[in-house]
Amino acid sequence: MLITPIDIAFVLLGLALMAVGFPRRRRVPAPESPPSASWLEVFLTGLALIPAAIGPNVLVIALTPGMPEMPVLVRSALLPSLLLLVMIWILATWKRLDRLTNRIWTGLWVGFAATAALDVLRLTNFSLGLLPGNMPRMFGVLILDQMARGPSDFSDFVGSLYHFWAGATLGLTYTLLVGRTRWWGGLIWVGGGVELGMMTTPPMVIAMAVGYFGLDYRHGWEVLATSVPAHIAYGAVLGLLLERYTKHKGWILPLATESLRSLRGRGGRVVVN
Repeated sequence: MLITPIDIAFVLLGLALMAVGFPRRRRVPAPESPPSASWLEVFLTGLALIPAAIGPNVLVIALTPGMPEMPVLVRSALLPSLLLLVMIWILATWKRLDRLTNRIWTGLWVGFAATAALDVLRLTNFSLGLLPGNMPRMFGVLILDQMARGPSDFSDFVGSLYHFWAGATLGLTYTLLVGRTRWWGGLIWVGGGVELGMMTTPPMVIAMAVGYFGLDYRHGWEVLATSVPAHIAYGAVLGLLLERYTKHKGWILPLATESLRSLRGRGGRVVVN
């Protein structure tokens, strides 16, 4: 079966999030007044960027020749990063760091939902033969180390879960770094970074064996003709929902500068808010 019921279930879940998210906020609300930045908020934001970066990049590392394989990286990096993110969330909630908790939660659920928009186009074009494989199925067998045995229902579930988690962490990275922006910021983020990275790293070049930008597959245009519109859809949904649900403006660098000035104003004394 080219497209599995698990593929469809994850897409439907993401589309359901969109179906709830957009009607709840048909208009873009005004941004809320930002709270004062503290060293603790900036420190926890930096820590949260670690699991955000690990999510999509364990696959890149695992498929790079000479690097640890996916099962090892899942145990040693991916699962601990999930625990770290939960601990950050709990601490931020306890310390009432509303800006940070909003950015973590919003980035994750919006990134998850936007992945469904990508998958509508990805799965459609895969069924038409424009892609060499169903990547979440490959993710599952890599994570469970069952390449020789092939995919199973459980490996399909694990692969789709990882695929959507990677999409969620891309949304998380965006909110942690730049906060609330206009909707087209999502397009810039995906087009300027995510798409370029995907087309030039081992998951596409080595694992899918289609070369840089997919130019070695069939006539050379099929992968790009799928990937570019799919990531545009992801970026558009990401930007439109983040603009509605991210509460505060503010890039991480100005927040760090503000917290540093606050520390200097206290004579270097660290005060936990």
